Amino acid sequence: MLLEARKHPLLERAYARYGRWLLRRAFARVWLGGEPWPPGDGPTIAFLNHSAWWDPILALFLSHDLFRRDGYGIMEGEQLESYPFFRRIGCFGVSAESFEDVRAMSEYAARLLTEGAGRTLWIFPQGELVPPRTPLSFRSGASRLARTVPSAPLVPVAVRYEFRREQRPEVFVRVGAAVRPAAGASAAAARDASPLAVTRGLEQRMRLELSALDEDLLHPVPSEIGYRVVLDGRRSLSALYDRTLGRLQGADAIGR
Repeated sequence: MLLEARKHPLLERAYARYGRWLLRRAFARVWLGGEPWPPGDGPTIAFLNHSAWWDPILALFLSHDLFRRDGYGIMEGEQLESYPFFRRIGCFGVSAESFEDVRAMSEYAARLLTEGAGRTLWIFPQGELVPPRTPLSFRSGASRLARTVPSAPLVPVAVRYEFRREQRPEVFVRVGAAVRPAAGASAAAARDASPLAVTRGLEQRMRLELSALDEDLLHPVPSEIGYRVVLDGRRSLSALYDRTLGRLQGADAIGR
């Protein structure tokens, strides 16, 4: 059975605010780099690697706060039945994995994307939470959506959670150039494209983005290579200590 989204704008804003508070509390900062979001109000599909519990909260922050998109997400039907609140912020899914249910979900996703302006579907093609830097293996959901909504570019969003010079980890997000499987082809040709070939192509794009992000992480100053802080978190104890010690040393120097 298809469990449709029942989005409520006020609840979505409230949960986005709560998610932003959680991110600030848990991380030193969130960095954003890579390509700009595709321009215009057309539909987009964002696909992310899935290595942390934080991924859906981060996706909501990116969609709602940064890119100002009308965001939706796919969630397991069992979880939606246990936590129906998530339908109120744009999540949907199916209660079974039958062919009919999967087809109904794809058709519903296509309607969602095309019936409103500025809509983005955020998906995790790995289908489950896996340890960081595990070899990528995508399921076919993204390729099915690419066939049902050939006009929607697929945007790779690579994410890493890294401990560097802070007490708390930092989040690094790299947006890749949009993938357009239907570019230069008719809608019929896009629908006839091999789902396996599209899936493997998306896997390869995500590998390239993650590899580029890992290369970026070797640089000690992310702002020098195009990254910007989009969310500041709580100060670490070391930063507070350095700040306090600096004030005390400055006051001592003045007293002398």
